[in-house]
Amino acid sequence: MAEYRAFFTTYTGVTDELTTPAGIVPLYTTVPVACEAPLKIEALWDTGAVLTFIKPALWDRLKLRPLELSRTRFAGVGGPVEAEVSFVNLFLTPELMIECCPVYAADFPGDEDLLIGMNIIGMGDFAVCNAEGKTSFSFVMPPFPDRVNFAEKAEAANRSSNK
Repeated sequence: MAEYRAFFTTYTGVTDELTTPAGIVPLYTTVPVACEAPLKIEALWDTGAVLTFIKPALWDRLKLRPLELSRTRFAGVGGPVEAEVSFVNLFLTPELMIECCPVYAADFPGDEDLLIGMNIIGMGDFAVCNAEGKTSFSFVMPPFPDRVNFAEKAEAANRSSNK
């Protein structure tokens, strides 16, 4: 039986950016780095990104080493971009870790250090809600076997309100 790991976060109002604290431990470095605890960073969740990106300044700070022949070309917001890839252990919470997570060095807008893309979001279930004027979102790994279906929920709510 699968052991589920999840988080739920709520913002004070409606937001157009989904961000969470995270932790990162470098795995493939240019110098031996002893990491006793994950470095605390801020992550931006982006369903429009296929991959997970790390800002070049954090790449340098972690002394990440690119994999040989790893330059990857992809379409960025401003046009084609080339990026090197390395591996980290990524802690979405202290209990929810993505081991050997590939991260690509590329700059992106905002103050966050890491951009979490669909390669991670697709490993679980992801839901965003805007009830009572507050955005919240939740993520769980592995995904549940049943699906969230807002259409069914809306139909049931409409049926009960029409009685």
